[in-house]
Amino acid sequence: MIYNDLALFTAVARCLSFSEAAQQIGIPLSRASRRIAELEHHLGVKLFERTTRQVRLTEEGRRLLDRCAGPVEALRDVAGFAGDTGTQTLRLTAPPVAVQSRIGPMLLDFAQANPGVKLEVNATNEILDFFRDNIDLAFRVGPLEDSNLVARRLWSLDYCFCAGAGFVADHTLHGEVSRDRLMQVPALVSRQPWLMQSGEQIKPKHIAHEFDTLDMLRGAAQRDMGITILPRDMLTADLVEVTVEGATPTTRDMFAVYPGRRLLPARVRKLIDFMASG
Repeated sequence: MIYNDLALFTAVARCLSFSEAAQQIGIPLSRASRRIAELEHHLGVKLFERTTRQVRLTEEGRRLLDRCAGPVEALRDVAGFAGDTGTQTLRLTAPPVAVQSRIGPMLLDFAQANPGVKLEVNATNEILDFFRDNIDLAFRVGPLEDSNLVARRLWSLDYCFCAGAGFVADHTLHGEVSRDRLMQVPALVSRQPWLMQSGEQIKPKHIAHEFDTLDMLRGAAQRDMGITILPRDMLTADLVEVTVEGATPTTRDMFAVYPGRRLLPARVRKLIDFMASG
């Protein structure tokens, strides 16, 4: 039956493992391999590249997963697919700082309220590939670049200029600071530009250090190593917000991002709704 073969294909594609998919569905590994081979013969395309150590989707396999994953999930909900009564896995990725602050606790609340869902969270600043890295849902800070993905806005993140209390005192950054004064002091930057609400990009003249993570920017600022821009909710008692004349850092949005599918798996939709309500 083509539905069963597509359900098996979806399981293998999500696990990138024939043995794990066979175990989930409750069939022998040899039968799983044979049925996928028969599906490939029926469709006339190769769906997986297989070696002794690795399984990965071909381009045709990715297109098929994009088209059938949602409908298969929907049919499982209606027909009572065998694996639905067991644990359902959600594979997620988010920036480490977001996991440590708002997203992490909310995911724990969701897991506690949904004991039938197993969460696998990859906390990284790297932009992972949904198919290659087997990701169901990503949490990303805008602006977003990939137009092939569906994004749902969850909440806003207010950013501000800030520096350590000692740095502010040493460089007389109290009150409203002029643009010229801002350009004179050491700056701590990341790969993201200093973008203002007006759309202007400020390019610091004296870059003391460049870091890839907000944690390191905050740590350097706490050590009085320079001025930087951080989400306001990352400010600690030893950091001081600095007001710059005519320059307010732009607000960024946190999004839940997933591949564009006509039918979103129920467990993913449920998590997105939960996060959006928080």
